[in-house]
Amino acid sequence: MVSNVVGKSGRIYVQDKVLQRQREEKFSVLKAESQNEFFVRKPVRKPFYELSRTLAGEFAGSRRLRIHIDCNETEDILVYPFFRDTLLGIIQNDPDFPATERKKILRRVGEAIQELHSKDWIHMDVKPDNILVNWASDKDGKKTVSDVALGDFDIASKSEGGKARETPYAVGNAMWRSPEGQTGRGVTKASDIFSFGLVCIYTLGGGEFLLLNDYKELAERVPEGLYKHVNDKDWCEAMKASAEIADLAIEAQPELRFTSWSQELGSAAQDMMSGMTNLDPACSTTIDQVLTHRWWQELE
Repeated sequence: MVSNVVGKSGRIYVQDKVLQRQREEKFSVLKAESQNEFFVRKPVRKPFYELSRTLAGEFAGSRRLRIHIDCNETEDILVYPFFRDTLLGIIQNDPDFPATERKKILRRVGEAIQELHSKDWIHMDVKPDNILVNWASDKDGKKTVSDVALGDFDIASKSEGGKARETPYAVGNAMWRSPEGQTGRGVTKASDIFSFGLVCIYTLGGGEFLLLNDYKELAERVPEGLYKHVNDKDWCEAMKASAEIADLAIEAQPELRFTSWSQELGSAAQDMMSGMTNLDPACSTTIDQVLTHRWWQELE
């Protein structure tokens, strides 16, 4: 393994430690140091390298998207700013992390999605471990978030003219994907909003329900619009069967209903997240509507 990398800028990145070891050793993600700053050195396959170059061209200077800042074309290596934590790490390791700072993180993720959607890009893998966070604690233990970025664009895609993406496989992480992402049919910007809605619920304390139950329990029944959107006989039958099972579960345990267990989040949060997790993509709120929702103006 090569320890040092010379970026396109001429800057030298010296390996510090392995952050993520993959099956193929050459694709291990490394923490690197250069001129007393830390970075992430990520070897990638050629298709993703080219995709990253396209994204860097369209979103140069972005403060909300984790775009690479240097590269080595010969070895297909990308260099990213180093972040201290992920949203997943914060929620799992620090249950008392301030609510105001959690809300700040969510706001900046929303702005990142807005930036992508403004140029017809769909992330397709919005989840807590793809949200990078820098935060600090002062001498009194007060924690403050300084930087947030949405990263990992491995399966991102540009939706020319708003055209839905169709694939023969599920798109995104199983825990956070939308219903249409599960089928691989009709993935649109609304799919990102659904995933972001789940991330919001998780961040605000609903993780126990999301991790123990499936997204189908967020609604009473699957709307006809989703069946039309997916437009696949086998998947529609599977979703109808799943909806029937979910209905029986909710009938037996009414507390599983979203409107029941989300009450502690407040009416504004309920309203915003219900719109984000609408099972009919055509009725989902847009990211612009999400960011102008009254919930953001509520005092903590």
